[in-house]
Amino acid sequence: MNSSFTRREFLAISAASLGTMSFAHLKLQKEPEPIVAGFIGTGAQGQMLLGKCLRVPGVRFAGICDIYEPHLNKALQVCGGTAKGYKDYREMLDDKSIQAVLIATPLYLHAPMAIAALEAGKHVFCEKTMARRPEQAKAMARAVDRTRKWLQIGHQRRASELYQHAYDMVAKKKVLGTVTQIRARWHRNGSWRRNVPPEYERLLNWRLYDEYSGGLMAELGSHQIHLVNWFTDSNPIAVTGFGGIDYWKDGREVFDNVSVVYEYPNGLKVVYTSITTNQFDGYGEHFMGDKGTLEITVDKGLLFKEPAAEAPAWASLAQKEQVEGKEAIVLDASATKKRVEGEKHGESSLQKSTVDDYQSELNDFFLKTVLRNERPLCDHVEGLRTCVAILGANTAMEKRQRVDFSPADFQYDTLAHVPGTQQVAAAGPRERMSPR
Repeated sequence: MNSSFTRREFLAISAASLGTMSFAHLKLQKEPEPIVAGFIGTGAQGQMLLGKCLRVPGVRFAGICDIYEPHLNKALQVCGGTAKGYKDYREMLDDKSIQAVLIATPLYLHAPMAIAALEAGKHVFCEKTMARRPEQAKAMARAVDRTRKWLQIGHQRRASELYQHAYDMVAKKKVLGTVTQIRARWHRNGSWRRNVPPEYERLLNWRLYDEYSGGLMAELGSHQIHLVNWFTDSNPIAVTGFGGIDYWKDGREVFDNVSVVYEYPNGLKVVYTSITTNQFDGYGEHFMGDKGTLEITVDKGLLFKEPAAEAPAWASLAQKEQVEGKEAIVLDASATKKRVEGEKHGESSLQKSTVDDYQSELNDFFLKTVLRNERPLCDHVEGLRTCVAILGANTAMEKRQRVDFSPADFQYDTLAHVPGTQQVAAAGPRERMSPR
């Protein structure tokens, strides 16, 4: 690769390789123009994301914001002392050099912060779930239209090479036939509580309190219901379920276990459970069709053929595994690898993925959405669909009744039909902003 490597060439190679490669092989001799970013909320999740952001070529942080000083100081150290620290995110948004803002704060703050960042002319990456209330998510979506800036929601499986390959198998190639049942679970054995000083209880254990959190459905189930919406290209038409505070009697306000059933078009049923008292089943999804079953986690995908179904033409060439007496085809995400420019001009090679799903979604955000102004993999429309489905399940469990969805629930009014759209709700006092 010659020393006249240009920004245009950098963008072309980066866009071609998002989510499927490490950038180490590029061996750039000339640095691209930097992407200047800001970060709000540097708790455990935020610090993890911040570290991965700094692995994206050309990204540097001009501002880091958190009201909890230990988290703020640690994040500033991660940035190598080049970023300015803030306790009020609105002050950070005044920095005109910042092109993009990442938000990893508690759920109830997503909407006001994302809207403010969009209004300030920044592209926004916001952790899932999109918002605490459906109307907040719709306000975020309208802000995207109004500002012409992009909002990416952090459902990282959307950027996963493995899940993209599974989507190709299930939704496009129809290897499972007609999918009629889906099971998903996220099972843990632990209180979800952090051991913190009493004065920081609600600040740092915010996930346990209804004012700030959407509980297990928003923090965990949102990833998997997003998958269902994506794989089926549809939204649920109804949901029912049960939840309770049945084991951890520690003052929490959100359920410590949830069991819900969604109904989708054409009779498809989705059963979802999340518990905090047993981790035997871990987490994952089963897509069940009349021709086969897909069992998948972030680490591995297995295809099981139904006894009466015909095997795919390529099955004899695929890697197999025996699982409890049943033969499974191991999903090979390398089947969808993209070509990567080699070290010598004109050469090409196939590069196996060396990045995780979080890194892939951040690569996508910075190198495609921010630099090229292109629609993110999981945009405001996809985020809204998931948000409404998740919060509907919480309502069904709280009221112990079936919740029916209409198509309008998953849509937002266009600006032409919404009076006063220039009005943006204030975020509230700075002391209410707590770290994720």
